[in-house]
Amino acid sequence: MHPVLFLDIDGVLHPQRSKTTAHFDMDLNKKLAEEYMDPHFLDLSPYFTNHIYYGFDQKACSLIAALVSRFDAHIVLTSSWRMVYTHQELYYLFKILHMEDAFVGITKKRTPRQDVIREYIEDHDIKQYLVIDDQDMTKAFPFHAIHTQNCFNEEDYHIACTLLEIQHVQNQ
Repeated sequence: MHPVLFLDIDGVLHPQRSKTTAHFDMDLNKKLAEEYMDPHFLDLSPYFTNHIYYGFDQKACSLIAALVSRFDAHIVLTSSWRMVYTHQELYYLFKILHMEDAFVGITKKRTPRQDVIREYIEDHDIKQYLVIDDQDMTKAFPFHAIHTQNCFNEEDYHIACTLLEIQHVQNQ
């Protein structure tokens, strides 16, 4: 059974106080389509892809990718982005971040977030999981939550590893 990372975006992968992306590459979708040999990148909004490619915190993204790789984890998106973007757009978000194989779904498009996470856990009989969010969910999910402070960092990564190890998740 794969552990599940219930993942927020803003404040975890994307800085809360981010400046407007100064760099805008009108040809980015074409470059991504060629790099991944996937013409569906051409269907995405260039604002969407530029926002991810240039606006996300690269260190936070690489640490989440390392966590996914180390524990063979799956990702369920809990972010408000699930309300705005289609499943296909979210898939390509994770493809840009090199984590598309880990992305398995989203929670229901309702609030409060902790309720839809609990519902997902129960509906899918999930035993090993982490909630990674800039909203403090440590009381709602004791020993299963990381409260980030403007992006996932090295300290968060080490805490996440410890929490997954406590849950008896095997390293890959």
